[in-house]
Order: sequence, then C-alpha cells, then structure tokens
Amino acid sequence: MSNIKKHNWFLLTSKPREEQRAFDNLSNQGYEVFLPKIAKVTNRQGVKSVSLQPLFPNYLFINLDLSEANFNAIRSTRGVGSFVRFGLNYATLNENLIKEIKQNIEGSDHKSLDDLLTYQQGEKVQVTQGPFKGLEAIYKTKDGLERCIILIKMLGQESEVAIENQAIEKLD
Repeated sequence: MSNIKKHNWFLLTSKPREEQRAFDNLSNQGYEVFLPKIAKVTNRQGVKSVSLQPLFPNYLFINLDLSEANFNAIRSTRGVGSFVRFGLNYATLNENLIKEIKQNIEGSDHKSLDDLLTYQQGEKVQVTQGPFKGLEAIYKTKDGLERCIILIKMLGQESEVAIENQAIEKLD
C-alpha cells in the first residue's frame, strides 16, 4: 500500500439490494460515500413508472483517509458486504473517475416517464400487452398523450395500429 495516497476512493460491495442501507449507515458514521443512481423505467404489473436505481447494483464508493480509516468497522456496517480486493490490494479509484461519474449522472434523477419513454419514428419496439403481445413493430408517431401509432407486419402486410404507450417498449 506504499503507492496509495492518503485519501482514496475505495470500492465496496453491499449485501443484495441493500445499497441504500449501506449508504445511509456509512453516511451517518461521517464517511463520504457515493452511490450513483439513475432514473430507470420499471414495469410492475403492467404499469410503467420511473424509479431511481443504482447505476452499479451492489456496489458503492467510499472516500477514506488511510491514517484514520477503520476497515473492520466499515465492513461490519449494516448493508455493507466487503471491500473489493485484487489479491492483497484494495480496489481504489481515481478522484477524476468519481467526478466524471457524478457529472454524467447529474440531472438523470429528475427525468419523467415521458422523458425516458420518448420514441423516435422508425425505432423498433415490442408490444408487451394486449392481443399483439410479443410482436415486433416499428414506431410511427404519437396519437395524443396516452397512445401511439405503430406499424405491425402481419400476414405479409404492414398495418397501422393505435396502441397505448404503456403497451410497448424499445428493442435494443
């Protein structure tokens, strides 16, 4: 550890789906912790909504002063799994990388469902609900606030179909 600066960002794992718990408990202990989150579209029981989810599931970053850090206390904090290590060395990150991640995710937590579900004409989508469920289609245009028009190819012929925005999702 001779080549490590006094202050470093370390990579921690959390227990499954306990990133926020680890973040809260470490923050309450006075540590500088970073848990990057982004807005994602989730689909629960056929209803799409926006929720903030960790950019790196089960991982968070902690800034530690090596002369004062109590690694055992951090490891035993509720929600924390352990430090990520490569052999005997702890995984550390450059301050510039953390700044870059912060800049890239800035503003993503304020996106609405409409911002995340904007489709472009000609984009491939898949129908997720209704009688056309499972079919691939091409997005054509909006049809009001709640519906859109898509082109579905059936029986060798393209047909325009008006469908709810909630019933389609983008194909990668």
